[in-house]
Amino acid sequence: MGYRFKRYFTVRRIAYTALFAALAVIANSFTVYLPFMGASSNAVSFNYLVCALAGIFLGPVCGGIVGGVGDILGWLINSSGGAFNVFITLGSVLLGVIPGLVHKIPKLPPVVKILIAYAIVFVVCMCGVNTFGIWFYYIRGAKTYFVYLLGRIATQSIIMAINIVLTCLTYYPLAKYVFKDGMFAAGRAPAPSAKAAGGSDHSAADGDKNI
Repeated sequence: MGYRFKRYFTVRRIAYTALFAALAVIANSFTVYLPFMGASSNAVSFNYLVCALAGIFLGPVCGGIVGGVGDILGWLINSSGGAFNVFITLGSVLLGVIPGLVHKIPKLPPVVKILIAYAIVFVVCMCGVNTFGIWFYYIRGAKTYFVYLLGRIATQSIIMAINIVLTCLTYYPLAKYVFKDGMFAAGRAPAPSAKAAGGSDHSAADGDKNI
């Protein structure tokens, strides 16, 4: 277990995770809240984009770390007067986990995987965890959950669509120039050559999936 942990969390993977986490903090810190229906709960945020790309290129574990760290630190920097909401943090974690898991589906074009991931994120995170969390903390005394959800769907659909377009536009340049040759596709550091290791190239074949 310790060996596989070290091979997964390479220096390069940790560095990229930290970079994405910093971008997630910025995205959360500079979120623009739009007051609707008496509550500042519709927000223009690019956190979807950052967490989705982290999950896609680094795997669901690192994607979840980016989402969680970005939300917590972003709230500490700019809470906008609101209390810490554990549901929003959970939703942010899922923003990185879901695209990371969907991206492991074989034989599908990247754009299709992105669309599938965002569709699941929209249902699970936006319509589910995030909306419920905001409603539970701030709205439940004023209106029912489903009434509040209906008020968020239109605005959040537009925000989601913007993030989908940005994710598709940034995916290919990142895949070609930054995360080229599937550097994290195996979820481990590059295996030593047979000559250097004194053995077969198949000796490190185990655990070659993104975690």
